[in-house]
Amino acid sequence: MKAEEAFASLTGFQHALAGHVEWLQKWYQAILHRGSGIDIPPAGSDECLFGIWLNAAAQGPLANFPGFGLLGEEHEAVHVKAAQITARAEAGQTITTSDYETLMGSVLSFGNAAQALEREVWKALATVDPLTGLANRQTMRTQLTGERDRAIRQRLPLTLALTDIDHFKKVNDTFGHAQGDNVLRAVAQVLRGAVRPYDVVYRYGGEEFLICLPGTNTETGIQVLDRIRQAIAALELTDDKGTPIPVTATFGLAGVDADTSVDDAIERADKALYDGKRQGRNRVVSYTE
Repeated sequence: MKAEEAFASLTGFQHALAGHVEWLQKWYQAILHRGSGIDIPPAGSDECLFGIWLNAAAQGPLANFPGFGLLGEEHEAVHVKAAQITARAEAGQTITTSDYETLMGSVLSFGNAAQALEREVWKALATVDPLTGLANRQTMRTQLTGERDRAIRQRLPLTLALTDIDHFKKVNDTFGHAQGDNVLRAVAQVLRGAVRPYDVVYRYGGEEFLICLPGTNTETGIQVLDRIRQAIAALELTDDKGTPIPVTATFGLAGVDADTSVDDAIERADKALYDGKRQGRNRVVSYTE
């Protein structure tokens, strides 16, 4: 999930909710004062601002949350009941207290579903780095420990790697922090696009990233990371004036096994990373005793 897209979707979500409330208020006033010349707003869910937003959001990041589908069902239920009451009103039939109570029950269920979806999204965003869209460190230790336990159970290799953008301070000093952010995004995009769906990339901090490679031994990990290193070095980034921004990265990796904790593996990968920097940067180094 891209954090920027999710934040934008949440803004649209709030506007659409406000539109739904406005429609409901107008509809209720028209029903309450029927016969006074006030037109009853259409009760179709597709004609409500929230219904229009739902249709558009079905192609966006919020549609991936379980609560999104339920929200659509609850929204439709409100409009179905409103349409039934509208039909009775237009036919000159009496609107009973039971009709209103049923509608209000649907409205409350819709409100609860909207709050639940919003909580889901904010919970997910809390684990995402807003600049790069990668996972952050909030749940990293728990997830990595789970991967280690699974690797031990299934007798599979597991490799962790740390990567650091070379001379990143110089990039910020020379081209400005805005361009530095662009470099971080570009490198994150390379990392995300180069790994498998079940690999995980975290923004470890600053210009450092951590890569978890399940089912991968250190020998294969070196090959994978070297391809990523080459892809980063091949980035053609420029500033606003067209001046090239050179970008390379150094990688350190270490294996994880029953005798190696997650913290130990990260520490070893960090040592390998700094060995790579001392050796001249823009390289992949595996930890050795």
